[in-house]
Amino acid sequence: MKKILLSLGVIAVVAIVGVGATRAYFSDTVTSTGNTFTTGTLDLKVTNQDDPLVVHITRTNLKPSASFTTNLGGQWVIKNTGSVPGTVTVTIKNLKDHENGCIDPEAEAGDTTCDVGDDQGELGRGLINRVIWGLNQAPWGSLTPSFTKLSDAVGVPVTGAKYHLDPGQSVNAILSLYWDTSVNDNKGQGDSVDFDIEFTLDQDLPV
Repeated sequence: MKKILLSLGVIAVVAIVGVGATRAYFSDTVTSTGNTFTTGTLDLKVTNQDDPLVVHITRTNLKPSASFTTNLGGQWVIKNTGSVPGTVTVTIKNLKDHENGCIDPEAEAGDTTCDVGDDQGELGRGLINRVIWGLNQAPWGSLTPSFTKLSDAVGVPVTGAKYHLDPGQSVNAILSLYWDTSVNDNKGQGDSVDFDIEFTLDQDLPV
């Protein structure tokens, strides 16, 4: 008799488990289809060109205290043609400070670096004594840091809020180079400098 009751108990448990497994409640299902994720773009154009940029500044017949508009400086239109906001950084690189030999006024002024090497001229090492990046548009103003020698600017990134670009936005980036008169001006006669400018657009970080 005990064995029979035990068997009936096992059957009852199995029956309860079976009912629990097959019982249904109300339910409703909604499926979202066609989900996609697409990256944005960050694309910098300078004077409507990509890299390598062939637009460059050339100034000749420089002299101390000359008018900025006629002798010094350069301007580039920088534009974010992508869909992501970013900020532009400008960096002067690969400076070559040419002496180009010495004429009499240079030698008489005490110029002793009269060879033709790339690092013996005086323009980049002090005669150009104010190097400033800024905007040639409102809001007017300079970026920091500025430099008292062109050679000091080499490899130093310059950026700031004035160079922030929303998608489709452009600004007029301007490089101002000033040669204020000094007792060493004659040492710069016939000298020249050339350098590269690197423009970089970086995505703005979340704040």
